[in-house]
Amino acid sequence: MSGGTGDGASHAFLGEEFLTWLWFRTETEGGEFELGAGRVAAVSFDDLLEFAPLDDDETEHTLRKGMPTRSVEARAALRTGHRLRRARLVVAHGQLVWQLVLDGASMQPRSVRLPEDDEEAESMEERSRERAANFLLLNELLGLLYREFLRIRLRPDYLGSDAERQARWMASEG
Repeated sequence: MSGGTGDGASHAFLGEEFLTWLWFRTETEGGEFELGAGRVAAVSFDDLLEFAPLDDDETEHTLRKGMPTRSVEARAALRTGHRLRRARLVVAHGQLVWQLVLDGASMQPRSVRLPEDDEEAESMEERSRERAANFLLLNELLGLLYREFLRIRLRPDYLGSDAERQARWMASEG
């Protein structure tokens, strides 16, 4: 979503909407997502939520520690129109678990903690290959999650169905 033409900046809101949608889905339907071909990923939110200000003159809101998605402050930020800019996520696929901070505007994973190394890997080369494969798998899973979000977001009936349900959730006290 980046490039020299500024297209990335004009579509950055979609990544922020994606993070909010993930939060909405994990709270209302559970954290398991069908990704097609029998693949399932589980997503949960961890100890960081960062909200973008409504405009440049306002203060950013960052919530850390514990379960910030359950906090009064997080729900108040949603109700007042703040956008979820970054969140620490836990993504699981089978026995593999990743922790990361996902930046909504750029859709870039940051501070990624990969699954534990396979104890049977005998060499550094094997471990390096496994780590690279795990990083690529994480990017694939994030891409599939984003594709599911876009499938729903781009439906003609989105505003009258899913968007309305999400708006009611955002307006609720939690």
